[in-house]
This record gives sequence, structure tokens and C-alpha cells, in this order.
Amino acid sequence: MKRLRFLMVMICISFFVVTAVLPAGTAVAKEIVLNYATFLPKTHPETVSLQKNLIDVINERGKGKVVFRYRGGPETFPSSDIGDALHKGIVDFATAVVTYYQELAPGVAASRLSPFEATVERKNGVYDYIDMMHQKGGLKYMGRCNPCEGGDKYFYTYMNKKPMKPEDFKGLRIGAAGSGRPAVEAMGAGVVTLKLSEYYTAMERNLVDGVISVPLAAWVAWGIHEKTKYVIDHAFFQATGLFVANLKSWNKLPKDVQDLIMGRMIEFEGEAVAYETRKEQEARKAFVKAGAEFYQFSPETRQWYYNKIYESSWKHEIERHGKIVSDFKALLEKAKK
Repeated sequence: MKRLRFLMVMICISFFVVTAVLPAGTAVAKEIVLNYATFLPKTHPETVSLQKNLIDVINERGKGKVVFRYRGGPETFPSSDIGDALHKGIVDFATAVVTYYQELAPGVAASRLSPFEATVERKNGVYDYIDMMHQKGGLKYMGRCNPCEGGDKYFYTYMNKKPMKPEDFKGLRIGAAGSGRPAVEAMGAGVVTLKLSEYYTAMERNLVDGVISVPLAAWVAWGIHEKTKYVIDHAFFQATGLFVANLKSWNKLPKDVQDLIMGRMIEFEGEAVAYETRKEQEARKAFVKAGAEFYQFSPETRQWYYNKIYESSWKHEIERHGKIVSDFKALLEKAKK
């Protein structure tokens, strides 16, 4: 928290120093500067892709009107604090994981349970509902950073033992950092609470039999695919990283600038599906090269697996946040028909 207050002071000082040294009568440029941060490092492939395909395009199209300035990643804004920095206006925009700011905007973590692709969510009312949940917390939902083909097909479970039927999960130790915990408990396995930074050691030293709810490309980027024997090849959940704005910052922007930013965001969501698909294909090749096996369940076990994941997750979110989540679930069910 002290770090966030310090950053706010420094950004304000920078503004006043720049304006103070201008000669009298000099007109201050009207270009709007928007500060943004990311929950992943600047050099991470996902941050590089976002910068190139979203931010740089907005900056090019918005020359003379608006420019995004990068203010740092987790080395400056710890992932658990980035939602707070956004909420307080220390930055105007950020990529953030919903589980890290769900207390500011109750219900937003349920956005991972939508079965629709991002482009469809903008047509069937799902985007608007997720935006409403954000706005109740003083935030503006821009869109998905990792839109996936098929919607909720982003996360996998990685194992060093090979369960094939429901009873095989009993007694297994499965690591989870957050969103996967209810599912592990529902399957009858033992939950081992892990930080993301602990995944590699846990798999390498057999402290767990597996880890749930991590995307393929991230597992490869961390090198853990080399310590993994099996991947349960039934994907689930939407990506939990979203592009979000401070609501006051967003509302202050002129309409044409809002249209420019949101217009590119919508384009990005459509274009990024192909990138995410290629990224997953490359990750699969890395797993196979390392000797890991992708395998699937029988139809009956597959249904059991998905039921446990989704029913437990909905139950968890509704117990925590009540009507705002149950209404979201009803909206999704209606949109499926």
C-alpha cells in the first residue's frame, strides 16, 4: 500500500514539474495521457501481444488525441494490489485477474464461467452484465485479454498420476491457487493451496499429484511441462485476465476517444482468438516433446468432471456474492436457448 501511495505522489509531481517549466503563454498539448499497468511482466508474451495489438494500435490511431503510457508490471504493482491501484486512480487502465479485485466488484470472478466467445458476449447481454458488476465497484470493463475459441476452453489440469474414473480422484493431492479449489474438493481429492510461484517445485518434488486451472501456454512458459506426465484434455473456464479501466477516468474521456479505445478493444477480441489458438497449439507441441501425454475420459467421466467443476464453482460464487451472481447465471442460461 505504501508503494501505491508513493507512485501516486510521483505521478502527480511529474505532471506539475512538466507544466511548471513551460514558457509563459505556451499552450499545453491537449493529447490525453492514460497510465496503464499489467499484472504480467512487460516482457511476458501476453503483455507483448497486448502492447503490440491493442495499445500500440490505439496510440497510432489516437495521435494528437490520446496516448497510453506504461507504468509497470508486477515489479511495480503486485498482482494482488493492481485492482486497488486501478480503483484509486493511480493508473487509469490495467490488465488484472478477477480473483485479485473481486472484493471491489463482487461477482466479477463468475465471468470465468461464461460459455460464450467474447464477440458473442457483446451481442447477448453478457458483456453488459459483466460491465455492470464492474461499475458497481467504480471500474469499467473493457474486454477479455485472452479471448478463447469456444469461450470457456482456457484452463487445464496437469497430473503426475493418471485418474481415469471418479473414484480415482479420491486421495489425490491436487494443487490450486484459487478458482480451482471448489472443483478439487467436489471431486473428492485433497486441496493443496499453492501460490503460482510454487507450482514448479510442487510438481518437481511430488508434493502434489497434480495442479488444476492453469492455461497450457503459462505452464510451458514456467517450464513445468518438463515435470508433468499427463494433461487431462478437457478444457474449462474463460481466461480470468481482463482489461479494465477506472470508471471516473473512463467517464472523463471525450466520446470520440472512448469510441476509439472501445472500437479497437472489440477488434482485438475478434483477432486475438486466432493468436490464442496458435499459442495453445505451440504449447501442446512443447508438452509432447517433453514426453507428456494428453488424455481424455470416457463420456460418462467427462460429464462427471465438468459437472464437478462448474456446479462447485457456481455454488461457491453464489454463496459468496448472492443475487448478483445467481442473476448472471440465469442470464447465461437464457442466452444458451
